Amino acid sequence: MNGCEEIRDLIPWYLEGTLSSEESAVVAGHLASCSDCLRDVAVAIRLRTAVRDALSSEPQVSEAMWERVARQAMGRKLAQLDVGSFLVGFRLGAWLTRRGSPVRADLRVLGHDVHLVERKRGGRSS
Repeated sequence: MNGCEEIRDLIPWYLEGTLSSEESAVVAGHLASCSDCLRDVAVAIRLRTAVRDALSSEPQVSEAMWERVARQAMGRKLAQLDVGSFLVGFRLGAWLTRRGSPVRADLRVLGHDVHLVERKRGGRSS
């Protein structure tokens, strides 16, 4: 397994360090020779950092508040994350970016827009 599609599917787990040593070695070897997949890793790292920064800028909630919310929320659905749609959108954006198409990717986290990447016509990224 060393095709770009297979490697791209493993990138999130590679960055988290949850792959087996054999899988990690395959991904690392592929990244050493594939600038496109390496660029995808860089985008994933920027996404991870942007989300972490956005979350860390939120005020800390006291333990008493968490307990109060937990009591009031008992049995209620509080949130939903459609990981499949997120990954499809992320892969579509990465594919469009590689083709040189203009792309802007933002993520809304806790009411804050987190700018991930923007590629304008002509290949310039921000």
